[in-house]
Amino acid sequence: MSPWPVVLCALCSFGVVFCGTTPPAAVPLTPITSGTVVVEGLAAPVRVVRDRWGIPHIYAQSAMDLFIAQGFVQAEDRLFQMDLWRRASIGRLAEVLGPNFTERDAMTRRLQYRGDPGTEWSSYAPDAQAIGAAFVRGVNAWVARAHDNPPEEFALAGWTPAFWSESDLLNRTDAFLASGDAIDEVRRSGFSEVVADAVRLVGPPPFFVSLAGRVPGRPDTAATTAYVPAPGDAASGAAARAEPDAADGRLAFDEVSRRLETPSRRYVVHLQAPGWNVIGLAAPWLPGVVVGHNADVAWSSVPIDADTQDLAVERADAADIVRETDVLRIKGRPRPAPFERASTGKGVVIATDAVRNRVFTLRWSGLTPGGAAELAAIAIDRVRTLDDMRAALKRWRFPARRFVFASAAGAIESENAAAGTIAAARSTASSQPGNRAESERAVFVHPLAIDAPSRRRYNVGPIARPGDDASPVRALWDWREWDRSRVMAAPGQSAWAQGGHYRDLAGAWAKGELVPLPFSDAAVRASAAETLTLVPGVRQ
Repeated sequence: MSPWPVVLCALCSFGVVFCGTTPPAAVPLTPITSGTVVVEGLAAPVRVVRDRWGIPHIYAQSAMDLFIAQGFVQAEDRLFQMDLWRRASIGRLAEVLGPNFTERDAMTRRLQYRGDPGTEWSSYAPDAQAIGAAFVRGVNAWVARAHDNPPEEFALAGWTPAFWSESDLLNRTDAFLASGDAIDEVRRSGFSEVVADAVRLVGPPPFFVSLAGRVPGRPDTAATTAYVPAPGDAASGAAARAEPDAADGRLAFDEVSRRLETPSRRYVVHLQAPGWNVIGLAAPWLPGVVVGHNADVAWSSVPIDADTQDLAVERADAADIVRETDVLRIKGRPRPAPFERASTGKGVVIATDAVRNRVFTLRWSGLTPGGAAELAAIAIDRVRTLDDMRAALKRWRFPARRFVFASAAGAIESENAAAGTIAAARSTASSQPGNRAESERAVFVHPLAIDAPSRRRYNVGPIARPGDDASPVRALWDWREWDRSRVMAAPGQSAWAQGGHYRDLAGAWAKGELVPLPFSDAAVRASAAETLTLVPGVRQ
C-alpha cells in the first residue's frame, strides 16, 4: 500500500491548516480613538479629546505622561509613515527593501552625529532627553500592539514595524537635506559630478516596485514604481511664508510643497500639562510642536539659505584618514555587508578618486551638537515672552529659518535661526507655481500607491485644486483670540485609509478653507467628537 494516505491522515490530525480552510487572518490594527487603553509607563491617566477633524487635544498631569501620550497618539495615526521616515533617516532601508538601498544607507550613516549624547541632548533643552525618551516610550507602546497585528500598510509592504530608540530622534538626515548647499559647493569648486552624486545618496527617497501583500478586496495587477517622500522633503523641496498682520491680529504660516502626498508631512496636535499648553503643526516623528502658539506667543517661520557645508579635496596618501567599519543588514542576504566610514581633519570622506590619489571630504556644521532638524521646537513651545523666544531660538540650528513671532499683546518681531552664515531668505515665488499641476485636479499620492488597486485605495483625489493657494499645509494663528486660529494639513490627520480622518481635510483644502483649531477648554469641549483615556498599567 502507498504510504501517502497515511501521511495525509497524519497531517490532517494536526488541524485545518493542512487539510481544511485556513483560519481567518487577523483584522489589521487600526487607531483607537475612544474608550480606555492601557499604556505602560504612564504615571496617571491621560485624556485625548479628538475634535471633528481628528485633531487630538492631549491633557496630562505631568510632562512625561504628556509626551508618552503624544508618541502613542501620533504612532496610532501615522505609524507606517513614521517607520518609513525612521528607516530612511538612520540608514536602515536595505533591511526591508533590499540591495538597491545599500549605498544610500551607507552614505546616510556616514553623515550622522557621533559625539557625546549628553551634550547633544542638552543643546535642545535641559529636559530634552527625558522628553525624547517619553515620546519614544509612547511610540513603542503602539509598536508593541502593531507587532502582534501589523496595520495594513506593513502587511502590504512586507515587514513589521521596529521598536524605536531615543537616539533615532537625533538623526541628521532631515537637517542635511534642508541645508542643501553641498551641491552648489561641487559646482563652485569645479569638482566632478561624481562628488555631487555621492552627496545625493544621503537620505534619497525610497521606492517600492512591488507589494508583498495583496491590496484588500482587489485583484493583483502589474506593479510600477512610485515615489516615496524622502526625509527633509518638506524643507528641501518646499518654501514657506510667515506673514504677520498687525491690524488683523493674525500670523500666517504657509508651507508650499512641490508634491501633494498622503499622509501629510505635518500633524496637528494640542499638548497640555503643567508647564505646557501648546497647539499647532508637528512633525509626526518628533515630540512637541514646530509652528503654532501657546497661551502667550504665536510663531511661524520661513526657510532661509545658510552656508553650512564645505567640500575639500586632499591627497589620499597625505591625508590623516581615520577609518571605521560598520555593517548593513540587507534583505535577502544571510550575512551583514561591511562598509567603511572614513574622515580626515577636513570632514567626512564622501568620494575617492583612486586614479588621481584623491579623497573628497565634506565638513558640515550639522555634525556638531544641536544639529537634528526641528528638535529644538520643544524649547520654543514653552516661551512666555518675546525675550524667551529670542533665547529659545539660540537652540535652533536646523533647518535654517527666519522666525516671525507675536505676543498676545500684539508685539511682533522676527529673528534668524541657523547653524551657518545666513545667505538669503528663500524665495517663495518660484515654489508656489510648482505646486500647481497643469490640470485643475489634484492627487495626494501615497507611498504604496504603485498599481491600480493600491492607487484606488490609498491616493486621495483627483480633487479640485484651490484657486488661490494650493499649499497643503497652512495656518493662521490669531493672537487676539486663540480660538479663532485656523489650520490645514491636507489630506487628513490619520493614515488609516478606511477611517473618517484619512481624507476629510482634503475637501476643505479644495475649497481653499482652513478648519477651526480650538484652544481653550471650553472650545475643545464644544468641538469634541471622541474621547480616549490612556491609563497606567501593563498591557496583557
